[in-house]
Amino acid sequence: MPRMVILDGNSLVYRAFYALPTLTTADGRPTNVLHGFLTMLFRLEQEQQPDYWVVAFDKTKATVRIEQYAGYKAQRKETPEGLRPQFDYLKDVLTELEVPMLELAGYEADDLIAVVAKQAEAQGMEVQVYTGDRDALQLISPKTNIYLTKKGISEVECYDEHALWERYQLRPYQIIDLKGLMGDSSDNIPGVPGIGEKTALKLLLEFETVEGVLANVDKVSGKKVQSNLKEFADQAILSKKLATMLTEVPLVFSLDDLVYRRSQANKVLPVLLKYDLRNVTRLWQERHKDNGEPIGESPDVLLEDWPERKLTDADWLAQIDQWRERKDPLTLACRYEGTGLQGGHWLEWGIATLGESFTFAREVVSAEVLKAWSELMGDDHVPKTVADSKTVALLLANEGTCLKGVVLDMSLASYLIQSSRPKFAPLDLVKEYVANQAVFENVATEAAALAQVAPKFEEEIHSLGLAHLLHEIEEPLSLVLAQVERHGIAVDAEKLSSFGEGISITLKQLENGIYALAEETFNINSPKQLGIILFEKLGLPTAKKTKTGYSTDAETLEELRLAHPVVAKILDYRQLNKLMSTYVNGLLAQVKDGRIHTTFQQTVATTGRLSSTEPNLQNIPMRLEQGRQLRKVFHPTEPGWVLLSADYSQIELRILAHYSQDPLLCESFSLGQDVHTRTAAEVFGISLDAVTSEMRRSAKAVNFGLVYGLTEFGLSRDLGIPRKESKFYIEQYFKRYSGVKQYLENVVAKAKQEGQVHTLLNRLRRIPELLSSNRVQRQFGERIAMNTPVQGTAADIMKLAMIKVAEGLKPYRAAMLLQVHDELLLQVAPEDLQSVARVLIEAMENAFPLSVPMTVECKVGPNWYDMQSFKPME
Repeated sequence: MPRMVILDGNSLVYRAFYALPTLTTADGRPTNVLHGFLTMLFRLEQEQQPDYWVVAFDKTKATVRIEQYAGYKAQRKETPEGLRPQFDYLKDVLTELEVPMLELAGYEADDLIAVVAKQAEAQGMEVQVYTGDRDALQLISPKTNIYLTKKGISEVECYDEHALWERYQLRPYQIIDLKGLMGDSSDNIPGVPGIGEKTALKLLLEFETVEGVLANVDKVSGKKVQSNLKEFADQAILSKKLATMLTEVPLVFSLDDLVYRRSQANKVLPVLLKYDLRNVTRLWQERHKDNGEPIGESPDVLLEDWPERKLTDADWLAQIDQWRERKDPLTLACRYEGTGLQGGHWLEWGIATLGESFTFAREVVSAEVLKAWSELMGDDHVPKTVADSKTVALLLANEGTCLKGVVLDMSLASYLIQSSRPKFAPLDLVKEYVANQAVFENVATEAAALAQVAPKFEEEIHSLGLAHLLHEIEEPLSLVLAQVERHGIAVDAEKLSSFGEGISITLKQLENGIYALAEETFNINSPKQLGIILFEKLGLPTAKKTKTGYSTDAETLEELRLAHPVVAKILDYRQLNKLMSTYVNGLLAQVKDGRIHTTFQQTVATTGRLSSTEPNLQNIPMRLEQGRQLRKVFHPTEPGWVLLSADYSQIELRILAHYSQDPLLCESFSLGQDVHTRTAAEVFGISLDAVTSEMRRSAKAVNFGLVYGLTEFGLSRDLGIPRKESKFYIEQYFKRYSGVKQYLENVVAKAKQEGQVHTLLNRLRRIPELLSSNRVQRQFGERIAMNTPVQGTAADIMKLAMIKVAEGLKPYRAAMLLQVHDELLLQVAPEDLQSVARVLIEAMENAFPLSVPMTVECKVGPNWYDMQSFKPME
């Protein structure tokens, strides 16, 4: 018997949208519907092997039913932003898959399904309908089964006549009677007030149909039900009619149009990869691998076999000379050993060029060849593509060799294309363009694979306008960071140990104070025990609960800081405890040769900021004095030298002024005023001289909170003031600084349209959260849209400054040690202090032109804590 498979397009699309998390293409287009729907489609194709199939969609509003009842589906919300475009994306894919589709203005997908099922039955076909809508149960017959989605669209439950009776004690034709009595809130079908599913099923079991119930209304038990049936009899008949699928519609089609056809790889693979459906592509290939038709790899890149050449020492010398003479482009992969990159040791290189690959192994070549290799790596005229230039530069630096001639760092390119990617290893880079790429057999095949996908990265970088950012900022910076990491910063281990002893004493005092206020001892580090003390014993207001008990995270405790004196002590205890474990003990374990070598990650923060790890020297707690005191242990690596720091003054607010062109904000910076004092004067309507320190503190909180989507609740919590007062601050701010308000509104609106934002230097950040069906996620997306252009531009400017400072330091006895957010930390010989400070200020203040001046504040001292303001002489 021929089999017809019918899919309810709208129902399955909605279920896929809400069942799957937000997924997007590399350029930010939402695709969770495509993932869910196509996964189900391919599974059905394999399991059911249909002879005919079709997807039915709604085309417009159900005008036929709206004419009968104006309230039909009137309560339906607007299609979510993230869902609306996916209907077109899905239809695009289904067209290339040669899956038939039906839609008709004025009618619903349900009606088209009923028409097709009726005709298919008449032709003696077995019919299967896949939907999430129980209305379809009315179509069940000896030849038609309904498959209702249970969990998202990954599981379905089959209903035939027997299963329907077992579940509801109904015949298929009674489904519309059920809706006539109980209504359907999802479609705004009214039914009869006071009658739910249980009552409706009982009435139909006794009287069979709506008409039967109404004819025997006096026999119905329950006066209220009787009364409602009499009063709303016409409404029950109308509801039944609204729930009835129409089988007579002006739809012109032939069952021959719905014949199943095997899709062809040359049409399918490009459209799947157009929407970055890598997993779906692999699934499709798996489904069709036994068809006898070549299904191909990803059409983006088809990896070729680049033969590996084996060379003797003499051959290596000749080959290296040839590469240098002809300036052949080389793609490099590397294997190395060592616990830290600062002490890392390369073992072998994979080299790919002009369709060939090579393995260059340390253990099998002569010292003469190694020398020639070092010269090749330092040759600026030989173009090199690498997966991670900083790592390569560090490994070569450990050999006394510098890396020059990098024309493409693929991990940095991948990061700029999609900053939220979690992995940038060589295999991950290749998998972006090649489906089913297995682990590389050896370092030569890795280099060959990288060489073949590298043009795709260049192509995307140029198409997105990111070439300048990659080649003029990120790639040069990676070599600067390699120098900074390798140099490290000196740490006084003895002083650090002594500092830890002092923290231990303070921690014990805090512990005793917490026990005294709680009137019992408990494990302060146990969220469960702490929750019981705070919310049950002390009766503090409960903010939220987790699966394991009360939430005691930092955000919750900050909100409760003023509710009980124990909370402030717990917060201080946590900070000091982290200071002890992460920094005191952590730093002591990582001191090598009297220095700490942090790693600066360029591909972690989605805003473009650098991230310091192993150890993280950017997040030393600064709110407590003990955290600030920790900086005393950091000092220059050279005896007699001093530390010189340079900190951008309010760079994010200056960038906000540049973006918004707000007259008051721009004027504050142009006149060199204290921007927080000026803001307080504007908000409170007083003169600059009348601003108190408390007023300035409030204005500062507003200024810095704006680009993070500050709310009156957040300001209330941060300042410990009533909500009414925080609302006043924010409203007054936006009245006076209307340009800022307009800018923030515009940047969010534009981001919603484009799904992404850019910095002044064109750094791209995609924001799929803006299209989420979840309100909290959408609001998070809006905060990202406000913040990223400002914070990302600040990161870009700092990176430009670091490159210029590194170049400017070359004539002097000085070295860059750390970058911490808006601050650079250098060490310098005292005799060069004046010159280096001038170089530092010049490079940072003129790194990138803004419409308001940038200013840098310098400090100098023997360690990172004891530093005094410093202005170099003109």
